[in-house]
Amino acid sequence: MMPTEVIFSTLSVMLAVQRELHPRLHRRSSFSRRVVTLALFALVLALAIFLLSRAGSFLVVDDPQPSDVIVVLEGSGDTPGFDRALELQRQGYARRVLLDAGVSRGIYGRSEADLAKEYLERGGKDVTQICPVMGATVPAETADVERCMDRIGAQSAILMTADFETRRTLSIFRKLLPQYGWSVAAASTPYHFAEAYWKHRGWAKTVLVEWEEFLWWKLVDQRRSAVVLH
Repeated sequence: MMPTEVIFSTLSVMLAVQRELHPRLHRRSSFSRRVVTLALFALVLALAIFLLSRAGSFLVVDDPQPSDVIVVLEGSGDTPGFDRALELQRQGYARRVLLDAGVSRGIYGRSEADLAKEYLERGGKDVTQICPVMGATVPAETADVERCMDRIGAQSAILMTADFETRRTLSIFRKLLPQYGWSVAAASTPYHFAEAYWKHRGWAKTVLVEWEEFLWWKLVDQRRSAVVLH
């Protein structure tokens, strides 16, 4: 047999083998792609479930540090926040408590600050002072808190606010008033249930709203040269 005939014969055999194997290779390749796609989908789904399960607990920071004063913010859950502030004060975290109370909103002709003053007088809670506030948002409230802290000469404070608001509130105060030392304590609903927030409709709604507020602060307001106080 001539060399050229041998070459052509070998090529023919190779082409025949390739035609035979090609469907099998194609099927294996298609199967492998499906397996990889399903594996990636399962990984993304597992990651999404994990992140959603931590959506509530991520918002909660409960880490009070010894400070000059405890500031009970207007978003502290009212009585639960104030009660926990007094508890921390008795434990030695701070010598006094500042209770933020609005002066611009009247309740039957009386402001929140008036009602808070009467409440303190009845209870004999002499470690607490009223901090009059006019701000309707956390960024606006920082100006009132700064004025009250300067009045008593405080250089550090524990911020007492509702559990799901703690991370955003701490970030706002550290950004707008960096000259003070800040830590935060959680109040209102039991913060240790944040990991199961989806079991309660009210908690789930609060987490959703607070994530919107947190992301707006981080992505918009915090990046502005001057935060709009509204």
